[in-house]
Amino acid sequence: MTTESIHFDAVLDMLGGDRQVVATLLTKFSAELASDVAASEHVLAERDADALRQIAHRIKGTSANLQAMMLSAAARELEQACVEASETVWPVKQRVMAEQAQRVRDDIEAWIAAL
Repeated sequence: MTTESIHFDAVLDMLGGDRQVVATLLTKFSAELASDVAASEHVLAERDADALRQIAHRIKGTSANLQAMMLSAAARELEQACVEASETVWPVKQRVMAEQAQRVRDDIEAWIAAL
């Protein structure tokens, strides 16, 4: 059982086992994730459901492709709340997504540091 927020072995397998390629990709993903979370906070404050949904959708897909399934699920829940226009739950769903994103970013940093 693993407590990693991202399944690094699966990402390695998917990308042919090259740790440097994976490290480069995950570094870019981590930076984009930080930017997307900051953007989600901004559009949440503006109550812009469509922009918030688009950010959540992007995070959902990218994180699923990179085997960060808990983050993908949190983003999916935020995306769905935006579709349903559930404004009262947006802040909660966004916070959960942001927390999962930070966990993924921390785990990526630790994984890269251990290379």
